This record gives sequence, structure tokens and C-alpha cells, in this order.
Amino acid sequence: MIEKKKNRSELKREAILAAAKKAYQDDGVQNTSMDKLASLAQVSKRTVYNHFSSKEALVMELLSDLLWQNSMADIDIQFSENVSIQDQLERLLLAELNVIGAQSYLDLAKVAFGHFFYKPDELQLQVEKMAEQETALSRWLQLMMDTKKLTIEDKHKAGVQLHSLLKGSAFWPQLVGMRAVLSSEEKEQLVTETADMFLSRYLKR
Repeated sequence: MIEKKKNRSELKREAILAAAKKAYQDDGVQNTSMDKLASLAQVSKRTVYNHFSSKEALVMELLSDLLWQNSMADIDIQFSENVSIQDQLERLLLAELNVIGAQSYLDLAKVAFGHFFYKPDELQLQVEKMAEQETALSRWLQLMMDTKKLTIEDKHKAGVQLHSLLKGSAFWPQLVGMRAVLSSEEKEQLVTETADMFLSRYLKR
């Protein structure tokens, strides 16, 4: 399959995102101005604003595309009789937890949610956009439905249930400063307990 050549606008957008990702990781969101991003991406400030209306919109784009999509899309989810459903689910959950529970992801999320907190309609649109993205976990859930390994009727509902269990301990408390980032041992325990609860509901006996 021949890859479509990207136009100048797409290349500039990618350059801005790449610059933002590096700058935010190195210097923090608050210490990175749009002027600095323009300089790092080697584009004009107007070009930055043509692609992203605000710093917060750019942060949300990083959350949904760079940190989330790129981290999850390449995980091998091919069903194997040699790997138990429990182990497959735990591996996927841990990969997802390592994304949403990372301090770098939480730092970006704090900026984005702080900006959209008083704009519930915009926040809802952004959350829905992220929810619509296909991840390794969503593809695995579809595979489990298609092969009838799990008794799932609504993939979206099942995905929300899994994310609620994960984020209730490893995202929302950290986002509001009520709990520290989970240790590796705590992540492993959360993943095991989440998989156990989920499969007790959907695994065929």
C-alpha cells in the first residue's frame, strides 16, 4: 500500500505537535509559550494558532493522539489459545494504565481539564473525541465479542466499565491531588483486580 504524501499543512501540524511534546516534557506546560512552540517547530505564531486555538487545545490533542493513540495502537492483540483471556486482558490494562497513570500524562491532563472545567460543552466534545479513538483494548473487546469468548453485547459500555475501574484509582485521584502516582506493585494489583471483576461478569463459564 502506497502511503499518501502529506501536504505542507499536515507537516507543519506534526512539527508543532512534536515540538509541544518535547517542550512540555522538558520545561512544563506553564513554562512553554506559543511563541516558543512556534520557534521550536520553525513555523510562524499565526500558523500555530491556525492549527490550535489555544495552548489547552494543543494539550488536549497531545493527550488524545500522541500519548494515548501512539502508546496503544501498536500492541499485539491477536487472540492466542496459548495465552489465557485473563493474561491478555491484564496485559492490555497494564499498558493502558502505564499511559493514563504516568506523571507526564497527568500533568497535561491537569492543564486541559483546568481549562475546560468551566466549559462543560467543550469538555464533553473533547472527551467524546478521545472515547471514539480505536485503541488496542477496544479492538480486543471487539475480538472477544466476534469470537464469543466473552458475553459482551455493548462494547462501549464494557469499555467504560473497565476505564472506570482503572481511572477511579489511578487517574482521577491523582488528577485532583488526592493520591500519589501508583507504584508498579499497586498497578499490578489494580490490573489483576480489575480483570477479575470484569471477567466475573463477562467470561463464559
